[in-house]
Amino acid sequence: MTSRRSAPPELVELHDECVTRGYLPGLDFFVVGVPMFNAGDGITIRREGQTYIVVSEDNGRPHEMLRTSDVERASEYFLTEVGWGAGFRGHGPYAGRNRLEEEGWTTMTLRERTIRVYRDKGLPIPAYLLDDDEPPTDDA
Repeated sequence: MTSRRSAPPELVELHDECVTRGYLPGLDFFVVGVPMFNAGDGITIRREGQTYIVVSEDNGRPHEMLRTSDVERASEYFLTEVGWGAGFRGHGPYAGRNRLEEEGWTTMTLRERTIRVYRDKGLPIPAYLLDDDEPPTDDA
């Protein structure tokens, strides 16, 4: 099967890691370039040039979640999103867990959640959301 894979080696390894973790190829995740059935509602990763793109598809509508040239960041993000999606379906290490509670979303104010989304996406935080003592961008 390896000879039929046209994905870059790092994405083939990521595919194999997902399978090792018990995630279902084609249902929980899809790696572009690795032959498998794609149910269309999982998390997809692909590489275009030096850029890794993670996409979530819901009812046939793709939503880009991450675009980065950092393979480690893309891999970590992909594995996390696949894990939570599989957990929602009742399998994998996140099964039976509540992501919103575990990640602190349920105890945040709307302003805090909005700032977190900007930071998670690596975008500058709009000045109107910042307190006077907060930096305008996230250095992390």
